[in-house]
Amino acid sequence: MVKIAAVGTGSIFQRMHLPSYPSVEGAELVALVDVSDQSLKATKKLMLQLYEDRAKELETVDPDRAELLRAAASSIKTYSSLEAALGAEQIDLLDVCTPPKYHEQVVDAIKRGVGVMVEKPMAYSYIEAKRIWDAVKENHGFYQHNEQEIFDPFYYTSRKVVQGGGVGEPLLVSVSFAHYGPENRKWFWDWTVSGGGALVDMATHSITVGWFLAGFEKRIAQVRAVAPHGISQRMSDRLIDGRFRSFEVEDDAHLELRLEGEKGDWVTLLAEGSWSGRDSIPFMVQGTAGVIKGEPENRKLEVVDAFGYEREVAVPKWNSFEMELSNAVSCVKDGTRSVSDEDIGLQTTVAMGAAYLSELKGRVAVTPEEFRDFAETFDSGEELVKALIKGVKRGDNS
Repeated sequence: MVKIAAVGTGSIFQRMHLPSYPSVEGAELVALVDVSDQSLKATKKLMLQLYEDRAKELETVDPDRAELLRAAASSIKTYSSLEAALGAEQIDLLDVCTPPKYHEQVVDAIKRGVGVMVEKPMAYSYIEAKRIWDAVKENHGFYQHNEQEIFDPFYYTSRKVVQGGGVGEPLLVSVSFAHYGPENRKWFWDWTVSGGGALVDMATHSITVGWFLAGFEKRIAQVRAVAPHGISQRMSDRLIDGRFRSFEVEDDAHLELRLEGEKGDWVTLLAEGSWSGRDSIPFMVQGTAGVIKGEPENRKLEVVDAFGYEREVAVPKWNSFEMELSNAVSCVKDGTRSVSDEDIGLQTTVAMGAAYLSELKGRVAVTPEEFRDFAETFDSGEELVKALIKGVKRGDNS
């Protein structure tokens, strides 16, 4: 069994990760880590309920598994710090669901030989992400960039169509992730904790998913914030934490990325991430011989060929979070790398930083090298983020 410690037991862990664990074969959740005693108590209570519910389902078909789940839930340990958990438990893998500001704490665990999977984004800024990346490389560690959308059956099936030549050679990918904002979670709006707004929360999905569809073997060559909204603040205030408040981060982000292959080929990726509703096409892949289009929320996927003939592609149904966790557990057991590894995490971080820099410079195209040169002039991640956030357009949607 792969022994796992959950670090950060807030909303994303309680709603998405924890309910998935009873169905992840080979995973044993042994510790919960959070600075909030209230959150630890609530999560432990929820774990007991979820594991008991699953155990009851398995009693007649897999009684051994049911017994293991009950034992795991009753023996779960709680800790107020990662250091304490690492000192007391034999841990193989961390499941990190804290706000981005606290992702860097995994560096010490990596140096101890513990594998890590970190909820997107990889870190608070490029500076911290690079430290995590360095630690993984120097210690030959395991890292999974937890972007659950690449494990979603809709996008997975779409990738199969692309790789199978269903639309010829892909030329353009458009991906949008949007809603109307996390008003109920104050830290999302505080750049000193989040590292940014809708770009780092939502457009990170669009970037990684679009890259996944085009092929991770391609490199991100250029990034540009694009009209009409670029990286902007479209609302002057929000009802955050019980009252109307002004905020400094962006609530909308529209990007163009150039993904280049080894033969001089490229794919254009249009990526939207928004807390102000969707402006862009939800999903599309334009190829030389057809188009893939669909509605991710409704699991509706269609392929239109060059002659206008439409065919619907069946999309299977599974839990993307469960698949994401299963992938990490399987990789740790087998000693293999994740499809979404530290390289994907770092380059996605670089792409987001380049997008901010593009907006700061008037929406010019920015290369990863130009962004890294810019970032490395700063002594801390907070200084870097502060400089990039200054470029967010406020009260100007042009």
